[in-house]
Amino acid sequence: MNDEALYVTRDDEYGNVGSAIIQDKRPDILAAGIAVGFVGSNKEKVVSRNHVVFGECKKVDEIYKLYCPYDFLIIIYEANCTGFTEEQMKTLIWHELNHIGIDDKGKAYKRTHDVEEFDDIIREYGMHWNR
Repeated sequence: MNDEALYVTRDDEYGNVGSAIIQDKRPDILAAGIAVGFVGSNKEKVVSRNHVVFGECKKVDEIYKLYCPYDFLIIIYEANCTGFTEEQMKTLIWHELNHIGIDDKGKAYKRTHDVEEFDDIIREYGMHWNR
């Protein structure tokens, strides 16, 4: 393996920030018993020339739950977040947590964007919080 190898690791710092956000802004996640894991990756994820991915929320498939005790994983692409302030990182984690939806029966699903951003974040930080 070379120095450029991809790493993904469980990240307690992101988890601490995420837990605080869940308690403050998304208590429905706790109430539904949804387990969220937080990981950091050194991968530079770019979808297109104009679309850099800072983080993403992945729903864990049932088959993988034997090995992964989470319902969702929040992945932070650290190479793309260089220079982010603490407030921007909190907003990114909140954004990713907003991808967790809960239907009327209490079943969790991956929620899509309201617009390119979520209404709650636009109201609090504006459309371009990451600049």
